Amino acid sequence: MPKAEGFSLRRRLFIRLLGVLAVLTAGLFLFVSAYAQRAADAAFDRLLMASALSISDTVRVEDGRFSVDLPYSSLGILAQARRDRVFYRITAPDGELVTGYHDLPVAPAKAGVADAASSDSATRFENATFRGMSVRVAVLKRFAAQPDLSGWVTIAVAQTREERGALARDILANAFLPIAFTVVAAGGLIWFGVRQALAPLGSLERMIRERQPHDFSPIAMPPPQEVSQLVQAINQLMARLKANLDTMQTFLADAAHQIRTPLASLRLQAELAIDEDDPDALHRIAQRVHRNAVEASQLTSQLLNHAMVIHRSEALKPEDVDLGALLEQVFQRARAVAGDTAIRLDIDRAAEPATVPGDAISLREALTNLLDNAVKYAGPSGPIDLSLTPLPNGRGLRVEIADRGPGVPDAEKRRVLERFGRGSSAAGVAGSGLGLAIVTSVVEAHGAGFALLDRPGGGLVARIDFPAADGTTTAGDSAARALLPLLVLFALLWAPWAQAAQLLTYPAPGGERERLRIHSATDRQAIEPLVLDFQQLHPDVTVEYKDMDTADLYAEAVAVPVKGAAAETPDLLISSASDLQVKLVNDGYSQPHRSALTDALPDWANWRDEAFGFTFEPAVIAYNRDLLPDAQVPRTRPALIRLLRDDPARFGRRVATYDTATSGIGYLLAAHDALLFGQYWQLVAMMGNTQARLACCSGEILDMVERGEVLIAYNVLGSYARARAAAGAPIGIVVPEDYTLVISRVAVIPKTAPRPQLAGRFIDYLLSPRGQEVVADRSALYAISSGIKREASASGLRSSTAAPLHPIALSPALLVFLDRLKRERFLQQWQSAILLP
Repeated sequence: MPKAEGFSLRRRLFIRLLGVLAVLTAGLFLFVSAYAQRAADAAFDRLLMASALSISDTVRVEDGRFSVDLPYSSLGILAQARRDRVFYRITAPDGELVTGYHDLPVAPAKAGVADAASSDSATRFENATFRGMSVRVAVLKRFAAQPDLSGWVTIAVAQTREERGALARDILANAFLPIAFTVVAAGGLIWFGVRQALAPLGSLERMIRERQPHDFSPIAMPPPQEVSQLVQAINQLMARLKANLDTMQTFLADAAHQIRTPLASLRLQAELAIDEDDPDALHRIAQRVHRNAVEASQLTSQLLNHAMVIHRSEALKPEDVDLGALLEQVFQRARAVAGDTAIRLDIDRAAEPATVPGDAISLREALTNLLDNAVKYAGPSGPIDLSLTPLPNGRGLRVEIADRGPGVPDAEKRRVLERFGRGSSAAGVAGSGLGLAIVTSVVEAHGAGFALLDRPGGGLVARIDFPAADGTTTAGDSAARALLPLLVLFALLWAPWAQAAQLLTYPAPGGERERLRIHSATDRQAIEPLVLDFQQLHPDVTVEYKDMDTADLYAEAVAVPVKGAAAETPDLLISSASDLQVKLVNDGYSQPHRSALTDALPDWANWRDEAFGFTFEPAVIAYNRDLLPDAQVPRTRPALIRLLRDDPARFGRRVATYDTATSGIGYLLAAHDALLFGQYWQLVAMMGNTQARLACCSGEILDMVERGEVLIAYNVLGSYARARAAAGAPIGIVVPEDYTLVISRVAVIPKTAPRPQLAGRFIDYLLSPRGQEVVADRSALYAISSGIKREASASGLRSSTAAPLHPIALSPALLVFLDRLKRERFLQQWQSAILLP
């Protein structure tokens, strides 16, 4: 292979100037990057080890089986890494799962480790992939024993690597900063080298700039390899430009030659007329002058039409053209100038609507030329038939102009389609030879087919076949389109009937363009003002709302999607069970959404940009104002304990709270009470002593308070109690002064959401000042935004009470309460305390 001319700019730049610097920079980058990753792993591995040790302290053997009471701090430690997901797995010595994620990968320990005396304090760390996520796993062995059962329990705690990666990047950025300054300092030298290396391009630029306007010869300078393709492209462009100019010059020369003859004849006849005195001779000369003038006019018109057609073909912007209407126009014009020649038009109704994409002016010119040729060359021989029919395969349209003239021999059919090409049958007939060339240019521009065919019985058929364009309607398409409204009507009538019991639809007030599907564990009265106000901002959005309980909402979100059920897949999930929403995010069933509004949320109300709290709802003590004087209402939990202990007869069957076994929000509040309140189990025992009534939800509890069946309700959501009081119910509200738990409705976009962008818009509306105003004023919920100063808002609640507010943060720490053994143990203890024998 011959050596390429020129030299490589890339080699010249990098080898001479950047080679040593690039190698040094890359080496330092790899070293610092590895150090940053090791430092980040070391920092977060300590958290993993602390979490595993915290769990190991609760490993026990109970009732002949291994058990663990997962402490809140075990996952609370890992929640300090705000963006990381958390997983855990505790297995018995025989490998049986005790609790946690059964499929969390844990490599078997090396031989001898499980038998070491110190293995319970030795933690090993592994890298693994779990559910498509890269995780770091801490594995710890803990020995547990009873006389009849003993062994090493394996505790594995895993954490995703987002925060590790972020810390490693921060370390890398800070450590690499001096290197960056070094690179910047070397920039001056690099600039000088680039300037010298690119000097040949300056020479190439001057060579092109100094060329004469009509010099289209190739650039002779050997270019560098990096710009050789560019120089070749310039040479090819100049070659194409020269070819176009040559074509134009040839066309002008041909046109000048064709026009010169009739003009010369006109001049000669005029000179003869000047010297002629005989009137008869002058009349004959005038006739010849008129004939030559007509020929010159027709030739000039055809030349101009041909140029116009070429120009419109090159800049074609297709529009729908009705061929039937166009043929009608051409037919009417031809009849006016055809004299005695009969012209018949036949449009097949099966071809309607006969529309093709193209340029109406160019098509009219082509059809006019074909019909004029038929009249000119075959007029006296018989009628001319102009027809429009569908193609035999039904995928297109066919236009034919058939005459009974002399026709065109097969050997001449290709030549007559060229400019100024005329056949032997045109001898003695005035013409320019441009008509069929115009037709050919128009047909090619429209992607159609054109052919000259012999007509059975004598004559010529000029045929143009227009292929079917995208969206062309055929008979089958017409039938399907006719059935489509019926199918849509059936779907509209059947769908509400099938889902009326589950789904509530809010039609788009301005005509539907989009549809948002929300599944939520929120009463219709609370969510409806938000939906309607959102539609005021987005009148083209239809909202489908499905009210569910928190457990069903979670179960549906983690269920395997059913094929063909995409239409029922929700775009947004809203629930007050923040622990279940956090588990959806932790287990990878959600997708992120980020905006300025989500960034403005407090840290506790936004986890991983996937779970968003938009309300601030306190858990309060509600009471019947008509039956219990305000002075006797307890303001703290210890006061409630004393009240129930001192007068159990009065409050027998007249205290109500959530049934933690069936209520997700009740279990969440009870678990946090147990963490924060040292006398919580005494409080539960006092409620059990009064045979407290248990209910699934706030509405049922408040119904009992409103009817006077109970005097006091504990841990009721303040938003629902406030709405009842505003409606006139004799319900009083106490925000506990020792501390007040606050929950938030949490919005999550499921991973399978068909319209995540629209769901993100609804979340942004919920967090916007306008949406928060509606939350505070009309939805009976409490707004989370600090900018809202209403009574039903975070700011209003803080200003109206001195009680410490304790929002339940969205973090992996909530997963502790969802652990199977933890929940079983808690519920067993709670039921033993409140359900007295």
